[in-house]
Amino acid sequence: MIIYILCHVLDDVAMRTSAHNFMLDGVEDMLTQIGTNIKKARLRRNMTIHDLANRIHVDNRTISRMEKGDPSISLKNVISVLVIFGLEHTLGSLANPELDEVGLALENRNSSVRARLKKQSVISDDF
Repeated sequence: MIIYILCHVLDDVAMRTSAHNFMLDGVEDMLTQIGTNIKKARLRRNMTIHDLANRIHVDNRTISRMEKGDPSISLKNVISVLVIFGLEHTLGSLANPELDEVGLALENRNSSVRARLKKQSVISDDF
């Protein structure tokens, strides 16, 4: 009985660990590429990790982990680095609804099917 319970506990821990570390295919590669790009931008500006960390108020390890593509780095920190580098304009296409071809097609299909008339409000002179 104890072995049975221990096996279930270990399975549960393994499932939680694997769920915590789960990434869709390609996400790790994208994070690594973004990290590499940030590192190149920093080096082109002759900045040290310490300089960049001070500018966005984080520790050196955060910048180092960001440049390695660590998935636990906050989006706020990544955006802060892009702003420091003057690259915030590159964020304009990130999740831009106008570039979402599938979403636009679904919206167009659904809007033609579910068009509704708006109810007109009636002004009453009954006080």
